[in-house]
Amino acid sequence: MKHRVALAGVFTAVLVTAACSGGNSSSTASGSSATTTTTTAAAAANADAVEWTGTFCEGIGPTIESVLTLLTTMFEGGVNDPAVQKTALLDYSEKAGTAMASAGEKLDGLGAPSANARDLHDELVKFFTDSGATLSELNTKLAALDPADPEFAGKLERLGGDQADPSKLQEQVKKLQDDPELGEAFKKAPQCVRLTETLKGLGG
Repeated sequence: MKHRVALAGVFTAVLVTAACSGGNSSSTASGSSATTTTTTAAAAANADAVEWTGTFCEGIGPTIESVLTLLTTMFEGGVNDPAVQKTALLDYSEKAGTAMASAGEKLDGLGAPSANARDLHDELVKFFTDSGATLSELNTKLAALDPADPEFAGKLERLGGDQADPSKLQEQVKKLQDDPELGEAFKKAPQCVRLTETLKGLGG
C-alpha cells in the first residue's frame, strides 16, 4: 500500500508541474498514435474551443481532487488501516472513473474544436473513455477485496498495474497546453482556470 500512496503523491506532483509550466510552446497537437476511436458524428461546425477545453478540465478535475483526498486519508493514518484504505480507494476510483467516462462522452458529442485538433480530440476521447472503463473495473475488483484477509495488501498491490501511471495524464494536459489554439482556450475556460489555480497553490 505504501507503493500506492507514493504513486498518488507522484500523480499530484506531475499535475502541479504541468499546471505551472504554462502553455507557451508552439508545437502542434500530437498525432503520434492513430486511434480508432469512433467519434460520433462529423459535426457541421467545429466545437467551441473554450467549451471543449472546459470539458477536458471537468474530466480531470474530480480525478485530481480524489487523489488529494486519498493522499490526505493515507497520511492521516489510513495507510495502516486496510478498511480505511479500501474505502478511500473505492471513493477515488468511483469518482475519477465517473468523471473521466463522462468527459469522454461529452467530448465525443461536441466533436473536434478544429480540423487541426482532430487527432488530439480523438486521442483524448479514447484516453478518457479507456481510463473511465479501467477505473470502473478497478472499483469492482476493489469492492470484492476483504480488508480482513491476511493477503489484502498483496492483492491490493496487484490491482491496476501500470494503468495508474500519472505521466499519462500529464502528457494529455501538456498536449492541450502546447496546442496554439487550445492552449489559449485552456487559459480562458473557467473550469481550467480553477484547476490551474488549485494546482499552482499546491505547488507553492
